[in-house]
Amino acid sequence: MNSFHVAEMIVSHAFLYNEAPLSCNPTRFRYNCAVRHSPLVVLALLITAFTWHGLAIASPSELASTETPSATITLTATPTITGTRMLTRTATVTPTRTVTTTATVTSSVTVTPTRTLTPTATITASVTVSATPTLSVTLTPTATPTLTYTPTPIGTPTPTAIRYPLPLDPNALSIDSLRRRPYGGSGIKITKVVQTSDAYKQVLIEYSSDGLKITGTMNIPRGLGPFPVVILDHGYFKPAEYKTGDGTARAADAFARRGYLTIAPDYRCYAGSQCGSNPLYVGYAVDVLNLIAQLSTVPDADPSRVGIWGHSMGGGITLRVLAIDDTIKVAALYGALSADDEVHYCWLIGCRTPTPQANPPRDIFSRNRYEEADPDFLQALPMTSPLGKLHDIFLKSSASRNLSNMTAAFIIHHGEADDVVPIEWSVDLARSLTALGKTAELYTYPGETHVFAGWGWQLFMSRTLSFFDSYLKPRDTIIPVDKRILRQERIAVEQSY
Repeated sequence: MNSFHVAEMIVSHAFLYNEAPLSCNPTRFRYNCAVRHSPLVVLALLITAFTWHGLAIASPSELASTETPSATITLTATPTITGTRMLTRTATVTPTRTVTTTATVTSSVTVTPTRTLTPTATITASVTVSATPTLSVTLTPTATPTLTYTPTPIGTPTPTAIRYPLPLDPNALSIDSLRRRPYGGSGIKITKVVQTSDAYKQVLIEYSSDGLKITGTMNIPRGLGPFPVVILDHGYFKPAEYKTGDGTARAADAFARRGYLTIAPDYRCYAGSQCGSNPLYVGYAVDVLNLIAQLSTVPDADPSRVGIWGHSMGGGITLRVLAIDDTIKVAALYGALSADDEVHYCWLIGCRTPTPQANPPRDIFSRNRYEEADPDFLQALPMTSPLGKLHDIFLKSSASRNLSNMTAAFIIHHGEADDVVPIEWSVDLARSLTALGKTAELYTYPGETHVFAGWGWQLFMSRTLSFFDSYLKPRDTIIPVDKRILRQERIAVEQSY
């Protein structure tokens, strides 16, 4: 029996045995009730006060050892938590012996009861406080996290130019060796859609050629494929000034509107392509041959119907490709270089001074094209008697000495006012092909220079398209040329060959 029960029994006993004498008269309520009951009430209050005092001075261990508490103790606590936020909560806490902990949070809490005692304790627990309305509070103390650093790349790194040399060896550069070696790669990939018109979709591509990344442009006609393919070989530009599609954009538009899938490779060291050795433009021809070998990876392309078109330097590349690959059915040459490597070499830098250290004289056309020769090729030449070694190479590398290998039908175009590439080279080629029983049509254009424009361009492409149609049979419906392309023809510059 505790002190609360004693106080209760004293008050009850007083009222039980003194009910009549101590009853309060309504007229004398204040006096009777105050005087007659005050001693007993004071005694009960003193007992209660001593009881609370005992609780206040009790130690935390004594409180915890109480087996069955009969009162609910309400503590007002002001926790101070070092963390990302400062929170103050007042809650009613009912102690329990069973604690379920889902996480471990260590914090320092200062608990202040309603009286003067301020105990400090360290509590390790996960606390969820529920009230009305229901409130869920999650406390996250400040901690030092373990960071995993992942560097963020800035931009796209530019591929390092890698040179894959073609040795200055007659056996390595000969047409026979190039015919025996394999071609191919990992496939032609579309990297970006440039534009979509009513006639075709233009995309940028890349593919591999002997370990080099080669870029280019592809036009895919509207409609149901697969479509016959035309490879477009551009002429010479200074690599630093060249942009993807230069020298082939007008022809690509005309062929795509006719129903041909066109691909214009940039070659090694041009645009986004990686660099590699290129003696006598053999490297460029290898890039085209690897492209043709990967046409089967383009769903809209028909590898069994392939034609090729080449302008100026691109015409010389086309002739070498045709001497190696006999699956191409039709070819167009436009102001093309000579198929004889020795003639071309002497035209470029002059046969009397073939080394880069010398000061080459003006060639027969009073124009120095020394910069167009592959530096790896020139540096590999012997300082004394270079022509002896070159002559052995020219005998085996020249496409003109392998015309019998060519199975494609030819249509050849040359401007009669061309002051860059002599028209005699096209005339000699047409005669040689005809003498071998090959199909070759030659057209010359009065007044046209090295780059056709206007009416001369329209006539040249009209003849070329009709010629290709007879061998590759594209769709019957012709889509008219875009006016934008016609405007480009009028402003075409003669900066390439």
